[in-house]
Amino acid sequence: MANFNIILIVAASVLALVAVYVLYSIMMFQGNKNSMGSELQLSTKNILEQVEVLFEKGEYALVILLASKYLDRVPNHREVRQFLAQAYYKDKKYNNAIKQCIIILKKNSGDVNTRKLLADCYLKKEYLAKALKEYETVFEYRSNDIEVVRTLAELYRNTEQLYSSISVYNILVGLLEQNDEMAEVQRILAELNEEAHDYPAAFEAYKSRLSIYPTDVMTNQKLVELYIKIKNYPKAIETLLYMLTFVTEPKPLLWVYDKLIELYVETEEYEKAIDYSNKMLEVQGVDTFRVKNNIASYYINLKNFDTGISIFEELVMLSQNNYDVTLELANAYIVRKDYQKALDKYLALLDKATQKEAKNVHLLICELYIIWAAELSEANKIAESFTKLESAIEYNAINPEIYYYKAMNNMKTANYSTAIELLQIALEYDKSKSEHVKYYLTVSEAHHNLGNFFEEKKALNDLLKIDPKNPMGLYKTGLMYASQHNIKNAEESFKQALQYDPELIPAKYNLALIYESNNRDRAKELLIEILEQEPNHLEAKNALTNINSSDY
Repeated sequence: MANFNIILIVAASVLALVAVYVLYSIMMFQGNKNSMGSELQLSTKNILEQVEVLFEKGEYALVILLASKYLDRVPNHREVRQFLAQAYYKDKKYNNAIKQCIIILKKNSGDVNTRKLLADCYLKKEYLAKALKEYETVFEYRSNDIEVVRTLAELYRNTEQLYSSISVYNILVGLLEQNDEMAEVQRILAELNEEAHDYPAAFEAYKSRLSIYPTDVMTNQKLVELYIKIKNYPKAIETLLYMLTFVTEPKPLLWVYDKLIELYVETEEYEKAIDYSNKMLEVQGVDTFRVKNNIASYYINLKNFDTGISIFEELVMLSQNNYDVTLELANAYIVRKDYQKALDKYLALLDKATQKEAKNVHLLICELYIIWAAELSEANKIAESFTKLESAIEYNAINPEIYYYKAMNNMKTANYSTAIELLQIALEYDKSKSEHVKYYLTVSEAHHNLGNFFEEKKALNDLLKIDPKNPMGLYKTGLMYASQHNIKNAEESFKQALQYDPELIPAKYNLALIYESNNRDRAKELLIEILEQEPNHLEAKNALTNINSSDY
């Protein structure tokens, strides 16, 4: 039966070919017998009808054969050539179709159908620039044709002509009636406007899409991310809470909780972060260990150390490789200022750490001892502070902060020369120069106390080379000038310090002292500002009293 069907199809094709050749032969024969005018009249009518019938039946090969032969004799027949171009296009012979379209357009440039066919051929060949040029012309005539407008918008988008693409997609929105099509275009418009940093337009597009599909997860996610991008956290949180009313699938639900918790952490609402983290633990597929680890951190941020540390201790017991969580536990003890317990946790890790992990733990122990020493120094336990700093050296001898805090201890005991030597070591070891400003500031102070004004000035100049706008460096420079009775430069330095830190009380007070002799009104203004910032500033009170009493 199958073979019989194949035979019928082949036979039909052969008969069609025969019919074409017979028709063509008749036309040629009639052309020889009659005058040229009669030939064209008969041939045109028959050929156009035959070509149209064959085209509608999808017999594109036959259309090509018949139309080509006819156009060899009658090349100016536009309708037949149009069918030939369309047949080539349907038969995926785009180069041939392009050639026929160009022939037609040379004689009739306003043929919009042919120009659109040419544009579509260019699209198939991926000649986007040529296709775009043709579609721009077609659009002038068919600005209400949905297919034309959509294709032009896509071409602008694919050729990275962002603003033109947005403009044409907006036109397309006005032409569409079906919700699903309109929603898709609004999605594209939202992404394009976001790319163009036109966030109000992007929001409008997302909201238009949501008016059609209010519970579309992807669009709500995009909306949340856009709110976060512009730091509108309240609206992002509001959208996430709305999503919790309809999102049920585990994967998007975990995404919602993750974003919500991140935002509550960002806004330091740790109680809510804990609340939603606990809800997140009920979702299938959740990373329980990670979430509990985060909950512990949130409790530490709330200074609820006992609860946070208890959770960390539990996680250490549950973890097969408890390296990371033990580090967090140790850090929690540091935040609680329980330095010995933090040290115990670090030392316990060293027994089973890899070489890389051990190296990191050594650095952390060094930093722990430095923090410990700094607190002891603050409490004027200088000897104990020095002991901790010596312990720090055992774990990382090139940490510049060790030598800085040793220097600070020496500053407290008035050993300024020793402090300067230690600060020079700190400067040498601080390869990133991240703390150079702090070190130079202390060097300048030590030289000031020794009366080495040249060295003091050099240290401050080195500081201001690194950070020309450093308020404290400018203030100290002003003090140096004032001690040398260089009032003009001192005044300028104090003013610059206040330019970069208007709340810097020492600079404000010293500037007021300068103005006492030449600008008493400004001096009073500065002293009043100081007392507004710090009502118990005794020197400012006395200075203001002296100015007021001397006014009378």
